[in-house]
Amino acid sequence: MKGKLLLTATMASLLASSAFATVSRESVFGTQPIFQNAGGVAGTNQINNATVTGSLWYDDDYNVFYNPSYVMDNKNYVVIEKGVEGGFFSSMFDNFAYGLYFNRGAGAAGSTYGTGGNFVAPGLRAQSGFVGLAGTTATNLIPTQRPVDFFIGGDTGIKWGFHAAWAYARKQGANLAGTTIANVNQGSGELTNRYWHFDFGAQVMGLEPFVGATMFSKYQNTLNSTEVDQGLDEFNIGARYKYEGWTPYVVFKKYLENGNASSTAGVPNRTHTQVRMNTYGIGVGHDTKVADGIHILKHIGVFYNSTEDSTTATELFKDYKEYIVPINVAIEADATSWWTLRAGATFDFLNTRTFAHSAALAAADVGDRTDSQAGTTRFRIGSTFKFGKLHVDSGFGSGGTYDGSAIGFDANTFADVSLSYHW
Repeated sequence: MKGKLLLTATMASLLASSAFATVSRESVFGTQPIFQNAGGVAGTNQINNATVTGSLWYDDDYNVFYNPSYVMDNKNYVVIEKGVEGGFFSSMFDNFAYGLYFNRGAGAAGSTYGTGGNFVAPGLRAQSGFVGLAGTTATNLIPTQRPVDFFIGGDTGIKWGFHAAWAYARKQGANLAGTTIANVNQGSGELTNRYWHFDFGAQVMGLEPFVGATMFSKYQNTLNSTEVDQGLDEFNIGARYKYEGWTPYVVFKKYLENGNASSTAGVPNRTHTQVRMNTYGIGVGHDTKVADGIHILKHIGVFYNSTEDSTTATELFKDYKEYIVPINVAIEADATSWWTLRAGATFDFLNTRTFAHSAALAAADVGDRTDSQAGTTRFRIGSTFKFGKLHVDSGFGSGGTYDGSAIGFDANTFADVSLSYHW
């Protein structure tokens, strides 16, 4: 009887905490660093999102998007996020679970990390977020629509899970000039954008390996005045290990945008270009319980990114490397039985870029040149209101965004809002 009471109390404490969380919580705590272009800002030729979706150094519902075996841990709930996205996860029999998530990253708010929604995007908000090269004009870019994520997992001695993400868009009848795609009865051009991504993960005695790949993904533009055929290939692999409050991890991601074929006056003149990025990360997170309902999370990592970019004539952008050492500190506390408060701070102890050329149009390799960047310095706050099994998570900002130092009350005070129900 005593054991049953202890188990019941333990489960109650878990349900009362924010162990089941949403993108609002990740927005406050932070995740992996965002890599920049040579000018020091996130650009169309770069990875505009984190190394992997979710957090490597603490537990969160969104980690299921890179290791789908977590569908066995966080199941039987439904969630709706600001930006009109959401989904549900449900157990199936005793040892299996499945989930469906819709419109992830396609919302208009895009407040998370100020990246236009790419932080959680399974596909493309726009073609320029997918490849470094655009069409003839910006209006030729067509975003993928209605992304869908599917999960299935099981516990058959070990926990395992599979995840597939799909998004697609097609526009026929673009006119000859390629300056608008609104008049679908004009011209014979066609714009298509398709995205497929797959992940597999497991949990074995504290070890949590995962692997993922983006395949069969392509943007095509067959306007009479131009031909563009560009692809996206991604591969990521990594693992976490849990030991008491410690979570060390290692991750690798390969990102490749490739292919551009253009024709002038109907004469094909194909020149192939690509952006290639190889990212390596290692780090450790630690969760300290300082009192009942109060946790302090710490993290330090080391990330290295190597980029080769042949989409531009600017030599400075073509070959460079980045070194980032992020430090995160966060606190999460149950102020009452129905209200949890959290805050997170992120600081790049090191953020350095090394270039193969010293000038923007250098004709020859003059040796490595180092450029120290300010990196990320950020503080955010958020909360969770609990109405039984119904939780309302929020991130607190000003103007509907976390960017800058403004925190206050206005029409868009809640930069992120999420509603979830667990049963």
